[in-house]
Amino acid sequence: MRTAPLLTTAGALALALATSLAAAPAAAEDPLREFHEQEVVWAPCEEHLLREVECAWIEVPLDYAAPGGERASIAISRNRATDPDRRRGILLTNPGGPGGTGRQMAVGDRPDHGFSSLGAQRVAEVYDIIGMDPRGGGASTPYLDCGTHYPFPWSRPTDEALSGHTRAVIATQRACESSHGDLIPHMTTANTARDMDVVRAALGEDEVSYLGRSYGTYLGAVYGSLFPQRLDRSVLDAAVPPEGMWRDVFTQQSEGYRANMERYTAWVAEHDDVYGLGDTPEEVVDTFERTRARLVEHPRHEYWPGDPEPFVYTADLFDYAVGVAARFQNEWAYPTADFWYIVNDLPYPEAEAPEEPGFPDEEEWPEPGIEPDNPSLMMAVLCEAPWPTRLSDYYADVREVREYSPYGVGAGWHAPQPCTFASHTPDPLVEPERDGYPRGLVIGGEYDANTLYEASVRMAGRLDHALVTVVDEGDHTFYGREGMDCVTAAVDAYLVDGAAPRDALCAGRPRSVDPLPPEEEMGGAARAPDAGPLHGPVREGPPVQEWPRS
Repeated sequence: MRTAPLLTTAGALALALATSLAAAPAAAEDPLREFHEQEVVWAPCEEHLLREVECAWIEVPLDYAAPGGERASIAISRNRATDPDRRRGILLTNPGGPGGTGRQMAVGDRPDHGFSSLGAQRVAEVYDIIGMDPRGGGASTPYLDCGTHYPFPWSRPTDEALSGHTRAVIATQRACESSHGDLIPHMTTANTARDMDVVRAALGEDEVSYLGRSYGTYLGAVYGSLFPQRLDRSVLDAAVPPEGMWRDVFTQQSEGYRANMERYTAWVAEHDDVYGLGDTPEEVVDTFERTRARLVEHPRHEYWPGDPEPFVYTADLFDYAVGVAARFQNEWAYPTADFWYIVNDLPYPEAEAPEEPGFPDEEEWPEPGIEPDNPSLMMAVLCEAPWPTRLSDYYADVREVREYSPYGVGAGWHAPQPCTFASHTPDPLVEPERDGYPRGLVIGGEYDANTLYEASVRMAGRLDHALVTVVDEGDHTFYGREGMDCVTAAVDAYLVDGAAPRDALCAGRPRSVDPLPPEEEMGGAARAPDAGPLHGPVREGPPVQEWPRS
């Protein structure tokens, strides 16, 4: 009489055990299943700058080696394809950095204000543009805030200044590790790439296309290396090299600024009849050096309307301003006219302040809820690679470079950095390789001082990608930028129209051809564009055909 219940109980136990054993391998096969299958809730973005796009948060493991542990929340934005019938999927994006926020890249035609977006480009016709704030920055959580700025020396620090800088970076790294020592090891390019793949899966996409700028080119190469079966079309705009992370990547900037100074001083010498700064490049440099020496002893004081205290224009600022101005050949006339007043120790002429451009809803600017980058996150990402530890080597490099290339960033990156004193041992970096995903496109500027042109050549070679070369151009990142129609046409032909990626030459912006007499200059301190945080000899490439301008 008891046999049937016992058999029934045994059968139930066997069924439960079988079910458990069947479920265990499934979980072991995909430990990220719950992240891949999470529900994504889209809602209008709250920030004014992002109000025209949707926002959502994607849950990811903080530590991919322990996906059942703590979680991070990745803030993303979406600008839906404007031609749904031609939709190709999603275009994941990254603006660079490291540490740059990315949700704004999905926005359409809004005033720039330091942000670059893709919503007004042709790619927005056929892709859902996905912007993403990487882990540790923007609206993503956890947010890294070391409570300190990123210490960076001027272009030619004295030995005394170098000693003070070293103390500052030690204090900065210690503060960062005290605040976020448990988080820093997880703030890596590889983990951001893994987050990108969780975003892909959560959005129900089998593949993604990708457009990354500057640091984002390395991120894209790492994503393709980790998830080759998931990457479709990819564009790497102003590429970093595929090796040398991270010190070599940054120290090479001094070569880029030196190359730009050579072509800029040659232009100034050609127009000695206008500026009188020297009729050879060497004389122009001598003029700048004498001016700098005077500013060391007697800094220039500028009085701006409404400011009770003067702005102090130092020799260090002059070094930086001249180096930055040298990069942007289409605007050389304007800062050179400003430098004329500084060289001759004359006040700027009084002039009416230009009328400020009007924007709708002016109270929105500057956007209070969005920062373009997070220096604390940049420090953490740079520490994903080992840095040299012998201070004497850093100091020797600084003493050499401050004489060899003293303008722009100069020897700044050769000095010790916070990561020099990092206490954790980073995991091995992912080596970029292309094995299993389609051939893509790399863009490089001949005189880009943030990321060497040679870096783009090497990245294109490593991944066997086509290379678009922007000739005679010192700017940084090119797709969708004003005056870069040739580059934009090349990228759109590939990303939007489906043309095979191919090598191309595109002209940079034209050099200033009408030098501006100083007396016509309206004043203002060296108004060159900002150089940003990230050149070398141009390698002669194979014969290429220029893309038609749109």
